[in-house]
Amino acid sequence: MPADFQRPTYWPEIRVLLFGAMAIFLYTIGIGILNGMDIVDFDQRRILGHVHGGTLGWLTLSIFAASLWLFGGNRPVSQQGHTRMMGLSAVAIAVFAVYIVAFSTTYGNFRPIMGTIATAVIALYFLWILLQVPRVELGVPHWGFLAAMATSVVGGVLGVLLALEIATGDNYLPEGGEDAHPATMVVGFLFPVALGMAEWAFTFPTPPRATRAGIIQMVFPFLGGVVLMLALLLEIDPLAPVAILLEVIGVVIFLVRMRRHFRTVDFMTANAGRLAVLSAVGSVFVIGLAQYFVIRYEGDFDLVPINHLLALDHAQFIGSTTNAIFAMLFAATAFRGIDSRWHHLAFVLVNVGIAGFVVSLLGDWTIGKRVFAPAMGTGLLIGLGVFAYALLPGVSEDTVAEPQGVPGQ
Repeated sequence: MPADFQRPTYWPEIRVLLFGAMAIFLYTIGIGILNGMDIVDFDQRRILGHVHGGTLGWLTLSIFAASLWLFGGNRPVSQQGHTRMMGLSAVAIAVFAVYIVAFSTTYGNFRPIMGTIATAVIALYFLWILLQVPRVELGVPHWGFLAAMATSVVGGVLGVLLALEIATGDNYLPEGGEDAHPATMVVGFLFPVALGMAEWAFTFPTPPRATRAGIIQMVFPFLGGVVLMLALLLEIDPLAPVAILLEVIGVVIFLVRMRRHFRTVDFMTANAGRLAVLSAVGSVFVIGLAQYFVIRYEGDFDLVPINHLLALDHAQFIGSTTNAIFAMLFAATAFRGIDSRWHHLAFVLVNVGIAGFVVSLLGDWTIGKRVFAPAMGTGLLIGLGVFAYALLPGVSEDTVAEPQGVPGQ
């Protein structure tokens, strides 16, 4: 391993966040398998708990962990600094878990109360990131995380206002603005962070200083998320195509910049690069599908069939963002002693599963949904098991020291 390579300063906190994320994701996967196979007919509260278990419990906690690595680096931190960050990480896990319980059990005031606390936690992480910016040479992934976390705070506020409307019956959002919260979180939050993490897999652990093209690449998706939020919040349908066009421009720049990396990826070996490529494919599909919805329904997402919106969401959550997180985890950990066949099995099941599941939702193919949902869920469980093992203290003392981001290695 390289003699000058060190674990990140916040490695204990990163590991805690990732274990918390994986634990909560187990709940989401379980609900998803049972619901996808039509074994259990869950009510809307359980489905919302399932969704937020994925977006908050799995994706956001994993993004917090990645933020600690990216922005914390290897700079020395006092014991007091570690104590504060470990405390904030533990609070984040606990608050998100309770928030998911609130979604799963009630429509009442418990949800906006927990939503307010969860948004405050996100804001604290964003504040910590901002404080680190002067100390960090910003690469493209850093810019993606900055855009994503800023949007996440705004999306969290919209979510609290929406929960207050549901709990009290009063109006806290403009008429028809209910779609602004999920759109902000899916497009404005998850999209730039997925692009950033996919790129980071090829330059792990320290991305190079961002070029002008790289910064512009992240500015466009950020602006697209803001414009889409305003379009839905204020019901200005003509703004929706503008928002998607901004996202398309960002994706095109990303693909042009990353093409030389993508060409080197060996899909027949277990490596971070192939996960990053599939994340990019997922991002392209999501933007393409969103553009189709904008054209087909003239910018009015209220007219899009629910199954088609679910296809869009799952393509973003699993195809784009989860593949990006798995790429980060692979790049961050070496896998001595773990048979590569487990990585291949997880890779195939997750990506064949999400592709089939999305096609089934778009085509209203019930049998396909019942087949591909458990395939995808099984692949996710295998992937979580492999990465959780690699993160165990006794294993990671020897294995979490060598970057594995180079495709084909």
